[in-house]
Amino acid sequence: MDTDALPYLEEACYYLRKKGLSFQEVSKALEIPEPQASHLFEVYQSKISKGLVEESEVASHLFEVYQSKISKGLVEESEVDRNLWEDVYNDSVGNEKITFARENGFYHCRRSDLESMDSAALMNIFETSKKFLDFDMYRPYLDTKPPVGYDPMAMQRQIKRAVELIQEILRQRYEKEADH
Repeated sequence: MDTDALPYLEEACYYLRKKGLSFQEVSKALEIPEPQASHLFEVYQSKISKGLVEESEVASHLFEVYQSKISKGLVEESEVDRNLWEDVYNDSVGNEKITFARENGFYHCRRSDLESMDSAALMNIFETSKKFLDFDMYRPYLDTKPPVGYDPMAMQRQIKRAVELIQEILRQRYEKEADH
């Protein structure tokens, strides 16, 4: 691990955990093993209790400093930055970004967006995405482990994930309706 990044990872683990995320969610968000996320949280918590860092120093103070810089025009509040942190947060709480096929192209949305769609719209996306995968000559390889680095089948894997997720959402709705 990059030792320069260690203090930032400790801080990130601490504050994401304080925000209510589980160690599993923190681990996924920061792309580190769960035991390491737990350890980094404990290290930062220990630093706070020993007085080496102040809890408010990082969370509140940095937020206030950055807000001040924005209001003074020293930095711009960037939509790119806001989207990045929103994506990190959404991914860490399981609201993953989904890619799917439609008749006129490919689209992205969040898991929560799919869950709020009506069943007819979901079925349409399911059928179109499934049709796309059925015509893909590399379909037999989608269940293999993706290569490290560049994955030439990344889009197909994402669409496969969308099909599986939609199937799960529709199954849960069917079971819920059958129970009532």
